[in-house]
Amino acid sequence: MIVGIPTDDGQVVSGHFGKSKYFVIARIDGNEASEKRTVENPHNNEATEQGGHGKLLKMLVDNKVNMVICADLNPRMEQNLNSLGISVNKCGYGQSIDDLLRGIQPD
Repeated sequence: MIVGIPTDDGQVVSGHFGKSKYFVIARIDGNEASEKRTVENPHNNEATEQGGHGKLLKMLVDNKVNMVICADLNPRMEQNLNSLGISVNKCGYGQSIDDLLRGIQPD
């Protein structure tokens, strides 16, 4: 399973899904993250909101993300993620990304 988590500092969950600075992309094997990297959020380099959402969705698909974990996101983005086969799990703003990754039970 591959998980995407919005972050501004690589340590805790960002309060805004689409406008976070980065995404932590982590592969979960067993009960731990076997690979974890931080990628820039392409949404922030796009002039239009719609174009930014498209680039963000493409980045998640290109990285084979199966699940996103976030504090909040708009209903339209959640529908777009679900239509691409990416599930959405909500968590608290500012939660530790490492703690969240340790708590994931892969399919």
